[in-house]
Amino acid sequence: MSEYRHGRVARLRRPWYARTLRLKHLHLSHVWCVVLFEGSVALAVLMALTELVPWLVVLVLPLAVAAMVKINDVIAGAHDRG
Repeated sequence: MSEYRHGRVARLRRPWYARTLRLKHLHLSHVWCVVLFEGSVALAVLMALTELVPWLVVLVLPLAVAAMVKINDVIAGAHDRG
């Protein structure tokens, strides 16, 4: 019973970015989650403001970064098993 509680508490303390992506093998700190999510949004907004890219990139770039993080997690899991 106590292991379940400790596991549940550990899962609840994970950053929301890692919980949303359901990362199992990558253990990102809160700082890395901020860098990945808010950094990709800020970069997309800056590129859109300078008219280098259309405003659609503000939505697409954070999704692309999240997809790459999830793919990296899947590959890390396959590497651990192999």
